[in-house]
Amino acid sequence: MAAPLRSCVLALLILQPASPRVYTDPSGRFTFSYPASFGTTMPGTNDGFEDRVAAVRFSSFPAIYGGEAVLTQGLPLIDLQAAGGLYDSLTLEIFPAPIRRLVVAQLPRLTPANLCEALAATTHLDPAASAFASLTPQQRSAIDGTDRMRNANPKVTQCRSIGAVVMFDKERAFGPGSPAQHVYGAVRFLSGRFSTFQLIAGGVEPSQPVLDAIVALVASFN
Repeated sequence: MAAPLRSCVLALLILQPASPRVYTDPSGRFTFSYPASFGTTMPGTNDGFEDRVAAVRFSSFPAIYGGEAVLTQGLPLIDLQAAGGLYDSLTLEIFPAPIRRLVVAQLPRLTPANLCEALAATTHLDPAASAFASLTPQQRSAIDGTDRMRNANPKVTQCRSIGAVVMFDKERAFGPGSPAQHVYGAVRFLSGRFSTFQLIAGGVEPSQPVLDAIVALVASFN
């Protein structure tokens, strides 16, 4: 084979995407497809705990932090405090169970129609509302602070719905004066037993191929 032709063939092989892998839940509840470049899978954060029905971590996911495929039930909550701390199941663990139930009961339910707006908002609850009248000032302050957690100066750079899947990328800071970081991913809203299937990651600005791969992974849930 001539050198120019051999070089072209090698280039095509490098650019050609590898065949996707299929993840099958050990309990037989669901499957999804993911790029082989994401590496191997392992149990993710709080896998099977409370609202996190399943969490799947990838050994080579291209992000500084996050990047777990998560299946949820109950009120839709979003990983990595992408919509503030009150919409993050892990952050909600800081509250005693009665306060957590009160907060969750007051949070507007996320949907494909309002997720982009929620991502752009700095806060999502008014701690001075009558529903929190029985709480102490310190408890109400904790709710407000958690709502704002890792969500200072939010700026949504792109957010769009593709059926029941919402893909987004936003900038936010950990606190006032902190440098901005990106948090991005896709959320598929489900009906019935489960509420969402999502993959959220963060760090530097994602490339469009990474966002497309995340959307394809979330959309492949079955």
